[in-house]
Amino acid sequence: MALLPEIVRRVVRSRLGKSLINRAHLHKPLPSMSLYFSDPLADLIGGDAESGLPIQRLSRTVFACGKSAVVVRYAQKGDLEVLRNSGFERIYLLIDDDLHAVAEGDGLPPDYRRKLMSYRDGHFRRLMEMVTDVVAPSENILRNFARKRSVLLDPAQCHAAGALQHHERRHNFDIVFAATRSHLQDLGHIAPALAQVLKQRPEARLTTFLNGHAPRNLRDLPNAVHLPVMEWPRYRKFVAENRFHVAIAPALDTAFNRARSISKLHDHAAFGAAGLYSRQQPFDRIVTHETSGLLLDYDPQEWRDALLALADSRDKVLRLARGGQVLSQTLGDIRRVRRFWVDELGLK
Repeated sequence: MALLPEIVRRVVRSRLGKSLINRAHLHKPLPSMSLYFSDPLADLIGGDAESGLPIQRLSRTVFACGKSAVVVRYAQKGDLEVLRNSGFERIYLLIDDDLHAVAEGDGLPPDYRRKLMSYRDGHFRRLMEMVTDVVAPSENILRNFARKRSVLLDPAQCHAAGALQHHERRHNFDIVFAATRSHLQDLGHIAPALAQVLKQRPEARLTTFLNGHAPRNLRDLPNAVHLPVMEWPRYRKFVAENRFHVAIAPALDTAFNRARSISKLHDHAAFGAAGLYSRQQPFDRIVTHETSGLLLDYDPQEWRDALLALADSRDKVLRLARGGQVLSQTLGDIRRVRRFWVDELGLK
């Protein structure tokens, strides 16, 4: 009879763990989780202790491995209680947004800004009282955590490299803006010039994921399609099934944008597209102009001229797309991210 309380506790813990996982599946998966953690470590992550795997998923965004925990971007109230009461010796925060750069003039939609500020000024502050290590893809982000151990980690390439046969078809010129609404003002800056390209070149076709939020001068063009935002699993399927010639990633010169990751490089490579980027962080440190992509200034007419020139130089488009894929495969080597966590979590 003396064993009964311990058996009961084990059953309760097991059921609680399964309940947490079941509820987690109701939420949208996070791209950051795949890019920095769950894809590289997929074979090591289980739902609970009964799985026999070394990493357990405690909630939507929190993982545990022995005496360490990993929080991917967000922690809810229940997560904070678990972290506070579980006796973890190390708590890693994996974050790919510069929350300290969120302010008026950051280029973000107001509702998205309010959401980030609310988290930063609430649960995030309490989380940082417990975090020992911060992992991020940008030195600009890590600079905010001088009292923590900080580690730079670029995202893994979680898509398969897109085949390039579509570049042999010269009758169309497909352009993609593979970004969420957090980049809306970035696109808006070059939207008039982009509309000129679409009007001058009927064979050019633009695809975005902005739905009704697309800039007004791009909404009613017959060769522009604005798809609804996709949850991460559906977006990954879309990437696997679709190819584009050019992918554009304009970015206003803001502190928030300069702290972004290089994940767009991986999307563009998976689409088999030549990447066009603003000449600023993070892409000016990795993209070789005219080799693995184009680096453009903030002048919208420069974006217009570059797109029109590429429409007339398909061999160059193919060369840039191929160079971008080599760069993505090098920087996004999923084995590198896996080795990082295996070492950090003592899984050797």
